[in-house]
Amino acid sequence: GVTIETIYKNCKEILLYTPGATDGVYTIDPDGSGSIEPFDCYCDMTTDGGGWTMVGNYKYPANYEDFMYARTDASYGTDVANPNSTSAWTDWRILAGVEWPIEFVLILDRPTFSSNWEGVSAKVIYRVNNRNVMPNSGTVQDLVSGSNLYYKFNCSSGWTDVGSSSYSGDFYWYPYTSGNQYLILFHEGNNYTAYFGSGVPGGSNTWNHSARMLIR
Repeated sequence: GVTIETIYKNCKEILLYTPGATDGVYTIDPDGSGSIEPFDCYCDMTTDGGGWTMVGNYKYPANYEDFMYARTDASYGTDVANPNSTSAWTDWRILAGVEWPIEFVLILDRPTFSSNWEGVSAKVIYRVNNRNVMPNSGTVQDLVSGSNLYYKFNCSSGWTDVGSSSYSGDFYWYPYTSGNQYLILFHEGNNYTAYFGSGVPGGSNTWNHSARMLIR
């Protein structure tokens, strides 16, 4: 294994200064000398060149409330060490010291899709603490339809801001309605409305039941 004595801000820095680092749990300090103490998180050092810091993980049929209840100052859920286990985990403290823009990837797990996004005509919308995450093109989240992941500057065009009813504080996904707080993936061919209940945790539909959110 690789011994790392320095505490870095994120997994990207760990990989930069320790090229032999492998997938696993590392201690990071996103805000440096700020008020948040160093804590453990999972680093994906393999996907698309590695250096990804896991922000959240859900694998059906884990307790989805563990995923939604994350606040800015705490980690919720179980088994951060193994994103492939049946667990739900989120820690928004990871975003405390990020530099903008950042790369963002959402890895969806579905048995019938060996390449995650392949063959899916969909878009993802993501918001963090009133700032939009810059999408990244040319990485593993590209869509074969030609539309890459993108962000939305406001919710004036038919989207409902779930902030008033979300359990995740200032950090949340955009669902289509505030009563449906768990949508991650929307199908553009049906104006994002046809698959109520789709995404995480999935329910009785043909969409993904598990997902990992990572940044670098």
